[in-house]
Amino acid sequence: MKAYLRGIYSTALTKLLLDAGFDIAYPSRKIRLRLSLHDLKSKPDVVVLGTGDGQGVTVRGPREYVEETVRTIVERLGIAVIRRSAVDVGAVYRGRVVDVSCGDVLVDLGSFKGLLRDSGRFKVDDEVLVQTFKPLWSRSLAFLKSRISIDGFYMSLTLDGVVRFDERLKKTPRFKELLSLSSLLCRGRWGIRWRNIAAKAPIDELIKEFEELKSKAEAVEKNGAPAPCMVLAGEAVYRLEFPCKNLLDDIRASVASTVRGHHIYRTVNGIGAAVDLAEILLSKGADRGLVESCLEELVGVGGMRNGDLVEFEHRKLDGRVIRLTPGVVEDISRDVLTVRRRIHSSGVYDGLSVVKEPGDYVMTRFRPGGWVIENRYFSEDGVFKGVYVNVNTPIEVVDGLARYLDLGVDVAAKPGEEPQVLDLEELEDAYRTGLVTEALYRRALEALEEAKRLAQEAVKTP
Repeated sequence: MKAYLRGIYSTALTKLLLDAGFDIAYPSRKIRLRLSLHDLKSKPDVVVLGTGDGQGVTVRGPREYVEETVRTIVERLGIAVIRRSAVDVGAVYRGRVVDVSCGDVLVDLGSFKGLLRDSGRFKVDDEVLVQTFKPLWSRSLAFLKSRISIDGFYMSLTLDGVVRFDERLKKTPRFKELLSLSSLLCRGRWGIRWRNIAAKAPIDELIKEFEELKSKAEAVEKNGAPAPCMVLAGEAVYRLEFPCKNLLDDIRASVASTVRGHHIYRTVNGIGAAVDLAEILLSKGADRGLVESCLEELVGVGGMRNGDLVEFEHRKLDGRVIRLTPGVVEDISRDVLTVRRRIHSSGVYDGLSVVKEPGDYVMTRFRPGGWVIENRYFSEDGVFKGVYVNVNTPIEVVDGLARYLDLGVDVAAKPGEEPQVLDLEELEDAYRTGLVTEALYRRALEALEEAKRLAQEAVKTP
């Protein structure tokens, strides 16, 4: 199987997939040098790309290839979060309009429904040819478009007769050659949107894909099955998130100089040059301990001092990202950070059923890389109200930000009461549905025992 990889995890995942017998299509120059690869100019079976937030990768392609790639990565790493798009991307459907409201068209596609942005062309009960164009990570409405394109790796085929190029492609030496090729291929109604990767492909590869896409487009045009039905299959899309990035650090370190925390640092914009410099120094024989401590002092927890501001990125199993109230470092001892956060709103504290009032404050304690976060709640005049301990993935602390994934289960306790485990079923559901791997589930249960102990200690000595 051939895989195409790009993004901050590409070195580690290329090594992992090579060890599993994969071939690598169009490896970058750095990857070729690091792993002594030849430049395989062939269309891949799967495409693995880094996510925009730096927390993992998307894996995209025919379902059987995608599932094999995901299985290979997960078996090697053990700990991972696996999100599956509820729809295949690029699939073409003949659907039936079931509702029109404020310019939005609700389309019944058989096994699911989707939303089409419309300018008043459709009415209820119309048949419409539509296409999915985004992954769907929750059981909501799919995103649809009515301008159909048949998507490949090097190009997309359209029915408007227009030739388009990705911007970077226009500046390459291949631009004029591809323009000439387009005039030969695009006779009549066919149009092409060339992707940047086409600049590296042999001409015979491009012609072959064009013919494949043309056959698919003709099949779509000829399909007269009644709505609702699928007219053309799309690509499966999975999103893998890596909560234990040190596992990927270790794999990368087997083929390139790698600082501890490499992949955590790489998730933050603006510090890449510092990481590059540190790893150049390692490759030149510099002392690892000195280099890593200097980097941590510059952008990691090592550079934090009392009074520094800490922001919190609280990620949920359902995909939501919540920015919690930031706080100020009050203490750093034995690798544990204590952050004081001020409460500005009224309400009730989750899991405690205790009144929340403006002026209250929270003493949030955690260890970078730890699996729990302890929150002790106090009134404005210092009266202890209760403790709430989150079980989460290892806490990443970099550039003043603490980031983690909430694993659902928590422990809460009020003064004079025994700790109570909350929402264990949320973690169990995530394991049962395959959202979290068995290794992550079992590690979370171990962390739950630590959370119980911390809650018990808090109510004894607030």
